Amino acid sequence: MANSREEQLRNSRRLARQIVGAIALILVVIGLFTVLNWCVGAVRAALDDTDRRESYADRVYGLVMFDVVPFEEASQVDPNVFRQAAIWGTVYRAQTEGTLEDYERDPETGSLILPQLEIDTYLTNLLGPDYPLIEGSFETQEFIYTYLEDKQGYLVPVTGAVGLYTPEVERIRREGGQTYVTVGYIPTLSNSASGELSLTAPTEPTKYMDFVFSRGENRQWYLTALQESEMQAQVQANATPAPTAGTDDPQALVQDNLDSTMTDAAALQQEASGETGEATEPTPAPDPEAAAGESGEQDADAAAEPAE
Repeated sequence: MANSREEQLRNSRRLARQIVGAIALILVVIGLFTVLNWCVGAVRAALDDTDRRESYADRVYGLVMFDVVPFEEASQVDPNVFRQAAIWGTVYRAQTEGTLEDYERDPETGSLILPQLEIDTYLTNLLGPDYPLIEGSFETQEFIYTYLEDKQGYLVPVTGAVGLYTPEVERIRREGGQTYVTVGYIPTLSNSASGELSLTAPTEPTKYMDFVFSRGENRQWYLTALQESEMQAQVQANATPAPTAGTDDPQALVQDNLDSTMTDAAALQQEASGETGEATEPTPAPDPEAAAGESGEQDADAAAEPAE
């Protein structure tokens, strides 16, 4: 009996150890998978710079919209160019965040009133705290921006088609102590080759520019230059072709159609001549004098014949 009881106890302890070992093994496997997933996530996060690209695209959005020409220093650019870029960059940000309707509207024109403080903040984040800030009404090639003293803001015209391009950050690289952000310019629907809304409008960048950022105060990066990029856009087969010269002139179009019709008629005549195997030549007009001479000779011959 004693041996049998001791045997049962040993079996019970053996079973308990097996259960504990199985649980420990399961926990080890779960731990290994957890650590592995954590490592994969960390590597993926380190390689994925989507948030960084979106941040830079948001900062340069206004400049890309109006296709600002290259510059070597920000001081070389007309301040109104940056002010306009700041206005529409702020509007775009509010639109993506869904806060555009929160802005006050002018009761007479319906224009949006954009606070000067937000424009100054945009410019400071883009160009640095040393960039001089200006307030007051100004005018560009695209719009007139009226500054309201009592509202401390600008009247921004409400329109559905603003800007020529939208940005797409292709790459970010560090070189010579500066950060080069290569941005692709994707034409808007209103900037398609035909100037009309088209389902074949380009959806890929048609050109690239390098936005050069330098480190400034608080170790932040600020825009200092804009250069043409060595990256070249590929020609898209499905892009809307550019209009040819003369197609917008009705008179030129009619003349082209007339020339084409005459060319087709001449070609058909040549084909008909080739089928008969003979060259068609114009029949010469009869000579009256020659005809009269031939008639006289025939009468003299008839008179010379003897009568039967």
